[in-house]
Amino acid sequence: MIGSWKVGAQLSTSHSSPDALDPVGMLETVRRVQEAIDLDLLIVGFREAPEAFREFCGPGRPVEDTSLWYGVLSDTEGLADSDLVVNWRGERSRGWGGWAEKGSGVEETFRFVCPNNPAARQKAIGRLRELLARYAFAGVFLDKIRFPSPANGVDEMLSCFCDHCRDEAKRVDLDLDSVVEILTDRAIAPCASGAETSGNEASPWLDALFVGSPILSHFLRFRADSIAALVAELADQAWRMGRKVSLDLFSPCLAPLVGQDYGRFKPHCDWAKPMTYRLAQGPAGLRLEIPALIEGVASCFGLCEERIVEWSARHAAFDSDMLLETRQSAVPISFIQAEIDAAVRALAPVPVYFGLELIRQPGVIDVDPAHVADMVKAGRAANAAGLVISWDLMHAPIDCVRALAEAAQPV
Repeated sequence: MIGSWKVGAQLSTSHSSPDALDPVGMLETVRRVQEAIDLDLLIVGFREAPEAFREFCGPGRPVEDTSLWYGVLSDTEGLADSDLVVNWRGERSRGWGGWAEKGSGVEETFRFVCPNNPAARQKAIGRLRELLARYAFAGVFLDKIRFPSPANGVDEMLSCFCDHCRDEAKRVDLDLDSVVEILTDRAIAPCASGAETSGNEASPWLDALFVGSPILSHFLRFRADSIAALVAELADQAWRMGRKVSLDLFSPCLAPLVGQDYGRFKPHCDWAKPMTYRLAQGPAGLRLEIPALIEGVASCFGLCEERIVEWSARHAAFDSDMLLETRQSAVPISFIQAEIDAAVRALAPVPVYFGLELIRQPGVIDVDPAHVADMVKAGRAANAAGLVISWDLMHAPIDCVRALAEAAQPV
């Protein structure tokens, strides 16, 4: 712990080839980082690596508070194609193909399964129970507790319309055929809906967007209810087994779009990490997700990007200057600070450890010490309780680790 801050780190078993993930090398990586900065938390996973898991849970574990990194609704062992979400066109999730395009060996497809599919739910819960019984992790870090994001395309983002969702929607008087009709007719017009009628600058931008469409608002609530119910069930299972629960969350500006309601999560976690990523050109990175959302809405609904940006500048702070800077280099640090602040306020009193990008991966992200210092400054200004080195310590450049150690010292 540095001052009152906690510092954690994620150690991935899915972002490197299996040959590069021998337990000795992984332990050496953690200890090399610990020479520069103390780690209060460690998150390891999410592909099962028995030898490594036993080392990091054993009596010689380098960090006492070590959690299992567990992907709930995507890329989890045992999930089948029949479990996948279905978009409004009736197509199954295809995921995000960006890793292959970048020549990466990362084993993540970002194909998502449906939280309302009983088979998928039972597999996710059963697999978690199995792993926690097998390994002595202090807790579990729940990742991919959401629907697909803009990175997967707007059609897939607007999931799910499978038979299970249709049945569950009927229980809450939601007709998913009505939602399909709205999407088929391209009946979303951000230039008109809510721009002058909401009258509340503090209104969440999705509320403003759908102010004229109670059906779509109901659809968003239904999705959030579906995710929250699954998280509650998983958390209850982990707590019954004597483990802590933490959550990996989308940054607040896009969280409702993927079915994440911070307020609904508060009773079900010991701490949470918003993925406030400003540099990464991969899923959950705002540098990819925000442009993908704007471009996708323009394409799918026949809208002019300039008019979308004009509307979003009033409701979501995605103005033309912000979008240009995001596309060219990084999300503005002022926007990221506001996102961390929003997460802290939404989750209070649950501690928030913001996600700090500290990784070099060709074609995806290349962080430097100045980026690290800027993020630490933003996190302190937003009153975060700490940070988590994201998303893989195996690819963390040591010069940036040292920059973190220097920047995180008490002021």
